[in-house]
Amino acid sequence: MKLLIVIGMLVVPVLFVWLRRISGLLKALFDALALVSAFGFGLLSAFAVQDIRAHGTVYATEVHHVFENWAFLLFGSYLGLYLLYLLLWGTMTSYRRTDS
Repeated sequence: MKLLIVIGMLVVPVLFVWLRRISGLLKALFDALALVSAFGFGLLSAFAVQDIRAHGTVYATEVHHVFENWAFLLFGSYLGLYLLYLLLWGTMTSYRRTDS
């Protein structure tokens, strides 16, 4: 499973860059998905903290229950891949500018 995660982290951002180069519409889709993911990730994080504070439980142990939420994991995973894609795209465009 760990190998699949590493392969996915290498392949998906490269795939995003390739898809962005062939379609400007996909760039907008990637950006929109990142915006929705950031909003969802932030809301779920805030809700988890609010629930802990409302119930008066121990923050250090209870906050980790948010990792059992599939939506939190999905949003966070997409944001991680999106960040790698942005870093890869920025590196490529910067290299092309300094190469000429």
